[in-house]
Amino acid sequence: NSGNTITIKDMADVIKSTGRHFDFLLFDACNMATIEVYYDFKDIVDYMIGSVLEVPAVGFPYETSLPYLYEGNVENYKKVCDEFVKFYDSDESDGGEFQWGTVSLIDNKQLRGLSDLVKREILEHKDFLSDYTPYKLQEYGRGSKEYVSCDIEQFLKEINGGNLPIDVGSQLKKTILYKNYVDYPYNTFKIEDENYSGLGIYIPFENRPKWNETFKTLDWYAASGWNEVTFSWNF
Repeated sequence: NSGNTITIKDMADVIKSTGRHFDFLLFDACNMATIEVYYDFKDIVDYMIGSVLEVPAVGFPYETSLPYLYEGNVENYKKVCDEFVKFYDSDESDGGEFQWGTVSLIDNKQLRGLSDLVKREILEHKDFLSDYTPYKLQEYGRGSKEYVSCDIEQFLKEINGGNLPIDVGSQLKKTILYKNYVDYPYNTFKIEDENYSGLGIYIPFENRPKWNETFKTLDWYAASGWNEVTFSWNF
């Protein structure tokens, strides 16, 4: 009622203040499967399920997913993701009109280890990143949100000349436990399978001043080393 916007960070802070710890958190909302979002929940939620892209208005197929969610183990969380893919790859999702979507399962306990490696890579490539733009990356924002979320694995490959460091690849596999997608058959936007990790990342760049300011308020900003990059433009 106050008109103030409630952010993901606000949500995480409220949960932290209760002292509660959750087995899982499923985001039935668009563009939530990003490292910035999940990092805020790393100490209060064990596993996260979400989409790097939009989630169709129909949402997750709860009729088939709920029994698996409340079993409380990794294999059943993977089955929740399977049910999402099966639903959007079938006629049940309104005869093909909504046959598309992305879904992934993340082990939040691995995010601290991943952040250490990402920080190492960002600091090692500070000069390269000072005037970097993500236009060659697979992006998940689309439309008015174009390039506000890109693929984390592809980004880490690109700044390393196309080669993913072995320890980074190993940590990504420990972190991203499941990834899959259903392509939208009537759209020119396609998921590039070789560049789809299931986890997005925000890359600061000049054309997103409001997003950049919000980005600075997130825990991930300092944890990942972006706060130590000197950009060629006013950040």
